[in-house]
Amino acid sequence: QDNAQTGYSMFGRRDFVRGVVATTTAAVPLVPQGAMAPLPPTTHTTNPRELTLPLRFDRRGGSYVLDWELNGRAFSGILDTASPFLTVSGSCGELDPRWGCLPGKFESEERKERRAFDPTYEVYGLQEDGLTDWLSSEVVLRGEGDASYRVSDVVFGASEGVGAKGGTAPAPMFGLVREVAEGIRPSFLSQTDFDGFTVDFDGSRLRLGAPNPPDAQQREGTTIPLVDLRPLGAPAFEYASRVDRLVVNGYDVTMWLDRPCYCVFDTGTTGMLVSRRLWDSTLFEIGVQQCAMELPTVGGENVVLAASTRSCRNDCLLVSTPIDVEWRPPESEIGPGGPPQFDVIFVGLAFLRSRGYMSVDLNSSTMTIGPYRDLSRAARNEA
Repeated sequence: QDNAQTGYSMFGRRDFVRGVVATTTAAVPLVPQGAMAPLPPTTHTTNPRELTLPLRFDRRGGSYVLDWELNGRAFSGILDTASPFLTVSGSCGELDPRWGCLPGKFESEERKERRAFDPTYEVYGLQEDGLTDWLSSEVVLRGEGDASYRVSDVVFGASEGVGAKGGTAPAPMFGLVREVAEGIRPSFLSQTDFDGFTVDFDGSRLRLGAPNPPDAQQREGTTIPLVDLRPLGAPAFEYASRVDRLVVNGYDVTMWLDRPCYCVFDTGTTGMLVSRRLWDSTLFEIGVQQCAMELPTVGGENVVLAASTRSCRNDCLLVSTPIDVEWRPPESEIGPGGPPQFDVIFVGLAFLRSRGYMSVDLNSSTMTIGPYRDLSRAARNEA
């Protein structure tokens, strides 16, 4: 399917229990797709330069959760740095006690009046959102103290009949990817004034705005240039880096990388998701006890991002799963030899939490991570 016609084809909501994803699926319009009318300009009635939101770590699913309001109703969702969308449950069912739900029927006049784009059918990995309505409403983010951020006419996804596959637990998401490919539904961040964000894993906070390390930590970080994977068919500018070296279970498998390999930084995943060809051709398929990858930095050196079952315990699950990457590159990127070939690894909280924080600067297309620390040793010291 053409992204411009089908909406967002993405590794949406991950296996909430185990932090894994199996496949990607394009979103198919359920009603005739005509020309998209331009949206009214987003109205910012409250506009702080920075806003710090509290996060809470959900041990049942191994994910960070935050809250927001839609037209005065409370909602919650998973913090997801690999998705652009703000999504909620479009009908009050099994999700509403925990995550909130949108009242009203799908074909009600109220829904039709708030509809910004044609509905689509969405499947995010192991979560099947089914019929998804793209509506516009006022969104309020309430930060620490009395700070708040209020935006009118924000486009978000309201999913009907959310279900899970393989025993997973479905959840809405708070996506932090800003730039999307042409024709894709608007991202949440693109409808705000924020030009960066910092996820403070140690302090359980999300700071929207200037991308700075947590003030209380005063730790020197390492800055990584981000690579735009949209020419490879990604439907959004994922926060991704080139992988220069890959070690699995202590064995250097870099020699098996016969085409470019990239990693995507994904707080919506617990462990790691590996494109199927790379999974089948390396040691991933026999089980992963340790994985390390060298990534280039803006200074010309390399930084190691790693996780292991020895240092990653309790709340940190190093779960690895193969995925089928079904990105379709633009026609301009398809040469005589066919579409570009690549491998991709989605690295989740097992790799990121040990860094203390991740800070994305959307203006410079860079990401800064803190220095590594052993989570298992830190847990023993705190005990």
